[in-house]
Amino acid sequence: MPFSVASFLILGATLTAAQCPQVHVFGARETTAPPGYGSAAVVTNEVLAVYPGSTSEAISYPACGGQASCGDVSYADSVIQGVAATASQVNSFNTQCPNTVLVLIGYSQGGQIFDDAYCGGGDTDEGLSSTAIPISSPAQKMIAAAIFLSDPRYISGLPYNVGTCQAGGFASRPPGFQYPYAANIQSYCDASDPYCCNGNNPHTLEGYSNEYSALATNFVKTKVNAMLSGTGLPTSVPLSDPTTTTPPPSGGVTATHWSQCGDTPIPNGANFDVRG
Repeated sequence: MPFSVASFLILGATLTAAQCPQVHVFGARETTAPPGYGSAAVVTNEVLAVYPGSTSEAISYPACGGQASCGDVSYADSVIQGVAATASQVNSFNTQCPNTVLVLIGYSQGGQIFDDAYCGGGDTDEGLSSTAIPISSPAQKMIAAAIFLSDPRYISGLPYNVGTCQAGGFASRPPGFQYPYAANIQSYCDASDPYCCNGNNPHTLEGYSNEYSALATNFVKTKVNAMLSGTGLPTSVPLSDPTTTTPPPSGGVTATHWSQCGDTPIPNGANFDVRG
């Protein structure tokens, strides 16, 4: 279970410099996963293990696609609420601990809300019209790394992409979109994934934590260490495609709810938004 300081912030308590962690991780879960980290917990826990004393918190948002289990909130409304929650929680923590290095780890819909909140540009498919980055400028500067796993905003051909997808997600960014923090991002997507790519195997979504967790954690470690040492690359400099990988760990994947991914049949006529 990731350790959280979110309760202190929610209660409005002020953390002193001595209480602030060196590293703080924000995790955002996938559609229909219960409140918490969902499948983002795997990479979150691996990052926390690298930095003793580091802390984390889950983004509090519906993570829904119209299912009764998550309050019948539409996918679009869930994304909009998630972007707002991300900005609120990140900005609040950064105000309390302005020198703490921040990390974002988002899984599927969680990747989408982090993509929108960190990179701006709006999200017209979901009704997000503002193109501004809602995370404050001081907080943006403290985000060392962002991991997007099965992000529906995925577009092919970018230097920070990892995986086999050569297409785009169901809410892909428009051609030519320029990510302002490309050097800090890795976005994972495989060709068989119907959410971040145009595949037809919804179960692909279940495998990213096991397949890519070690690679994602290594990327985060590299970026966090660079920021902690003051030698980080300027965020506007894109990274090349990764050429070195770390063998993925065996087992350890936390089970989550996969009704949006095909494991649970959707009743005929149900008005569910079948997205990751």
